[in-house]
Amino acid sequence: MERVKSTRVEIFGSEYHIRADADADYVKTVAVYVDAKMQEIAQNQSLVSSTKVAILAAINIADELFKERRQRQQTEEDVTVKADALAAVLSRSL
Repeated sequence: MERVKSTRVEIFGSEYHIRADADADYVKTVAVYVDAKMQEIAQNQSLVSSTKVAILAAINIADELFKERRQRQQTEEDVTVKADALAAVLSRSL
C-alpha cells in the first residue's frame, strides 16, 4: 500500500501542493502537461481570467482523453475480430 505524498508543483504561475500516492516525478509530469496546455490556451486566446483558461484547458485535455479512449476501443475491437478469425482458421486446420 503506497503512502500519500505531497509534491509541490507550479501551474500557470500558481504553486500547488498535490497530495497523491503517485510518484513525485509522475505528479510533476502531469502538472507540466497541464501548465503547458494552459499556456497554449492563454497564447491563442485573449482571455484574462485564469479560470476560463483552466476550463478551456480542461476541455482540451478531456477531448484528448475521449479520443484516446475511442481509439483504444476501436483497436480492441479490431484485435478481437482478427483473433476470432485466426481462431477459426486454426480450428479448421486442426
